Amino acid sequence: MKILSSSLAILALSSATKPNLEHSRSLDTSMQKQQDPTPFKENNAYTKYKHYPPYCSTPEEMETRSVPPLSDATIASKLIHVTAVIRHGARTPWDGAPSYKCWDGYWQSEETGVWNCDLKTYMSPPSASKEKTKTDSSGIEIEEEPDFLFEKTYDALAYSGNRKGTTANLLNGTCLKGQLLLRGYDQELRNGLHLRQAYFFDGDDTLDIAAEDERMRLWDITKPSVAGGISSGFVIGDPNKLMYQEPNLRYRSDDEQRTAMSGQVLLRGLFEKEFLAVGDDETAIIRHHTADYVQDVLSVNDRICPRAHDLWLEAYESDEYKNWAESNSEVKVVKKFVKDELGLDEMPGATLDCLMTTICTDRTLPPALDNYDGSLGPTPYNAFVEDGDVNDMFERIKNVAVKNFTWAYRHNDAAYSKLGMGPLWKEIMTYIRPIVDSTVTSPDGPLPKLHLISGHDTTLMPLLSSLGPDVWDGTEWSHYASMIQIEVHEIKDNTAFPSGYAFRLIYNGEALTSKMVGCPKQSDMCDSQVLLRRVMPFAKFEERNCASSKTSASSETIMDEMKTAAEDMVNEPGGIFLMVLIAVVSMALGGIITFFFIRRPSRNNRP
Repeated sequence: MKILSSSLAILALSSATKPNLEHSRSLDTSMQKQQDPTPFKENNAYTKYKHYPPYCSTPEEMETRSVPPLSDATIASKLIHVTAVIRHGARTPWDGAPSYKCWDGYWQSEETGVWNCDLKTYMSPPSASKEKTKTDSSGIEIEEEPDFLFEKTYDALAYSGNRKGTTANLLNGTCLKGQLLLRGYDQELRNGLHLRQAYFFDGDDTLDIAAEDERMRLWDITKPSVAGGISSGFVIGDPNKLMYQEPNLRYRSDDEQRTAMSGQVLLRGLFEKEFLAVGDDETAIIRHHTADYVQDVLSVNDRICPRAHDLWLEAYESDEYKNWAESNSEVKVVKKFVKDELGLDEMPGATLDCLMTTICTDRTLPPALDNYDGSLGPTPYNAFVEDGDVNDMFERIKNVAVKNFTWAYRHNDAAYSKLGMGPLWKEIMTYIRPIVDSTVTSPDGPLPKLHLISGHDTTLMPLLSSLGPDVWDGTEWSHYASMIQIEVHEIKDNTAFPSGYAFRLIYNGEALTSKMVGCPKQSDMCDSQVLLRRVMPFAKFEERNCASSKTSASSETIMDEMKTAAEDMVNEPGGIFLMVLIAVVSMALGGIITFFFIRRPSRNNRP
């Protein structure tokens, strides 16, 4: 049995496998050292450091993120929909040298400058017999298994000891930049198990939350399947389809390896029992919705919405930011440390990623940064850490880097986050609003029971920021494999929820609902209309105001300056002669360059 994800018309994109690490190298050890100068190989253990930041999402940290039970046992309710938004799991650096700057010697070190990966991506073309389908005993159509799989390996330009730099992969080994690691695989598998324990009841495990509380059973496979919400005029799911088939599940990610595979692995953890129930001669097909990466909206995309860039600039040009960046005592200490101890004139944009991809993969930190002990934690924006109080410069640098990056997300009542994440909120609410708002008709077909969106840290943080300053304060980065859940509950006979529906907001195992303006402080459930009032004003696609006020003004300024310069030149003595001379010289130079390229041998016929 194979588990494949299909992307709309493409039948199969990729699926993940986890190799046996003990047998991942077949060469003799001595020979391997000669052919591969780096002894560092991807592993899945956290053994080098005594303490790891929560960002790393170690197995112990992942265990703390289970879905919490409902806090009020007196509310008569029924869970009918869940939207889950995840960050991908642990990955490699998102770029190579020279744009990815860390500290002196980072890219020269064989340990931090060469990245080899064991996690593979498998791809399958459509089978020659895909036009033919067969049905199982219940009449459900099942597509036949693919003919064969391709193993995708980034080793064509892998570093071999004498080739490194412009002709090597960006990370110099067999890893794709930003590729999901084995650590990330395990993290997302754990996320899938968290969702299963919270929302599935199969009668086997009495430790599951869903087993303890019937209200949390999104799927109860001990009872005959029925489509939810029929009495309310809408339909959720389709009992005639398998649980992992649409419309029961909608799976969405952008077109990056780490996000696509993270979602796939989570679904494996969630539906593994059902996948194993599929016969050996059959294939479990899951539709995977994605889009062109440069056009996608899973992060703020100022390419398609230039006004988002205006709001970003506004945040970093504000007096509030300048005062913090130039006058804050902690920022000054960190800048001096980066210059004196790390050999950098300024703190690079990749600082946070450098720290985390190094410590979270058991690579060696510079001695000046090898002092993380977890005692400091996130700090407020105006915080200053007395030097004698803590020696953890790792976390002090991390805290400043986080606040610096997330500033725009929070500035001006999260205007940048609201505008930038409007399209994704529109997509999310497309499958929630018809449930909780009787004036809205549902899209074509039943609504999904589970809507899974696999994105980035830059997906989760602006989403949280757009929900209010108390929900997320910008001082802590979204960890690897972080997860947001928006649960929708149908309420029975409870005047505390006038709409008849409630939502619950969960982030990494903590209910945040009470932190939203308008929600009761003593409950983890809130009337659905509060969510609508919060997000619908900016949950927009094309109707967003994305016109940049700075672009047109900038163009007009340049033209005005050119016009003024030309007029000044003409009015100067000899100005007209100078303009004519410049024109003649320009034409002559252009002719010479054109002649040179015409006579130059062609390089189109490359070997």
